[in-house]
Amino acid sequence: MEFTTVEDFEKKYIARLEDRKLDWNVLKFQEELDPRYRRAQMRYIGRGATANKDSDVIEANNFTLSTMVLPAGSIGPLHLHSDVEEVFFILEGEMTVLLEHEGKDYEIKLNKRDCVSVPPGIQRGIRNDGDKDAMMLVMLGAAKPQLPTYPEGSELEKIRVERAKEREAIVAQADR
Repeated sequence: MEFTTVEDFEKKYIARLEDRKLDWNVLKFQEELDPRYRRAQMRYIGRGATANKDSDVIEANNFTLSTMVLPAGSIGPLHLHSDVEEVFFILEGEMTVLLEHEGKDYEIKLNKRDCVSVPPGIQRGIRNDGDKDAMMLVMLGAAKPQLPTYPEGSELEKIRVERAKEREAIVAQADR
């Protein structure tokens, strides 16, 4: 990438905390199904697997990067990324990684500065077991990951199917 001034570079490739805001609505459809699914995302590089495109987010080329806040007792429900690896890096608090693989459920405790990298094809989720907000860094291994799926027959999967076409139209419009 060429740029003519350092100011041009800064506009395109620097994402400052002061310009970010927590998005409590990006996963609101999950919270409406179960209040324990309440959490907020702050995007830095790319839009993740959502259709939300912030004007102050660095355009993704190879991966996405965001932070996520989970209030005490909150759960990021089990979901599956079939196309990308997903990384959770715990910045604050204690969390439990939830995994489902070959019909078995697993829970792995993570503390501050612990990290997990979940390969594509494994159901994953996260839970804040602490008594205060927890925060993690989230990376997805593609610039535009596919929308994750949820366990077959779950209410979240039914909602995802309904929203998939809406998301595709939003992404196509945002990319124009």
